[in-house]
Amino acid sequence: MLIDLSLSNTALYDGCTIEEVAGRKNLTTPTADAIEIVGRNIAAIVATIPTNERHTVTLTGPMAVWAYIICFHAVVHVFRHVNYADARGEYLVAAHG
Repeated sequence: MLIDLSLSNTALYDGCTIEEVAGRKNLTTPTADAIEIVGRNIAAIVATIPTNERHTVTLTGPMAVWAYIICFHAVVHVFRHVNYADARGEYLVAAHG
């Protein structure tokens, strides 16, 4: 499974305000509020994934470190393997069982 943390992921940022300036999306919701919203949203997203499909998840997409921390926390004990992917490759960052 792939979870895109970029601002294009409308399910992850549902409830946040995003505006586009000069072709670039910007999160205008204050960070403290966005952390709470994204935390609730990622928990809801993970809850919809059947247990037997929770093998490997890859977090990717351009976004602030806080979003990666929130999402990593939500998936690390739910999936067997957590990967991170960027333009240079995909890397295993956590493995359980």
